[in-house]
Amino acid sequence: MEWYEAAFDQMYPILYGHRNLDEALAVIDEFGDVFIDRSPILDLASGNGRYLEALLRKDFEAFGLDLSHYLLRNSVDEWGHSGRLVQADMRVLPIVDASVGGVLNMFTSFGYFLADTDNLVVLREIHRILKTGGVFLLDFINASKVSADLLEETERESGGFEIQEKRRIETHGKYLVKDASLVNPTTGQREKISERLRLYTKNELVVMLESAGFKIREVCGDYARTLFADGVSERVIIVSEK
Repeated sequence: MEWYEAAFDQMYPILYGHRNLDEALAVIDEFGDVFIDRSPILDLASGNGRYLEALLRKDFEAFGLDLSHYLLRNSVDEWGHSGRLVQADMRVLPIVDASVGGVLNMFTSFGYFLADTDNLVVLREIHRILKTGGVFLLDFINASKVSADLLEETERESGGFEIQEKRRIETHGKYLVKDASLVNPTTGQREKISERLRLYTKNELVVMLESAGFKIREVCGDYARTLFADGVSERVIIVSEK
């Protein structure tokens, strides 16, 4: 079983409980204009559906796709997204060519695969399903800042669990590995989640997008749409167009 098949299960909403609808609504308020007159919009790796819900509340025609059955079920149960969800691997999108007006991929839901060729296939699939003039919004962590300011170990609480997270950089800066331990102090229940992310730099992402056929329109460094600054910005948010 690959790490992403195990990680995105019942503990995921606890581990990332701080990522909520309010954040998603604020992001769509800031970036939603790139999708105006482009529909439908695919929330790729939609997870528990918070960005899909934000799009729908802002009157966009949208649907979601994710590999995790658990998170898709959560999206239905929490937001009522029945009929708007697809379960699939992002490397093989079951979507007709040139049928989607926009795609967004939020909260570093890219770089999951060990081989760079697999991650490039994802971008080519997105390009394939987009209409001419369609927009792709990619939200990724800033590898330069992560590498320079890595928090090797942190502790926090979420959903009644005590969470300890350990991080390390492997293979000469190519991979970010995080091991999380979640403990319920009342019951003693312990769960572990491991994540392994290909840590692409902003320049590497741009090269990959262009090789997949995209034109870069904008590169921002945060959800407030501030201009990207290498080594300073928390995120790499790229708006590109087919």
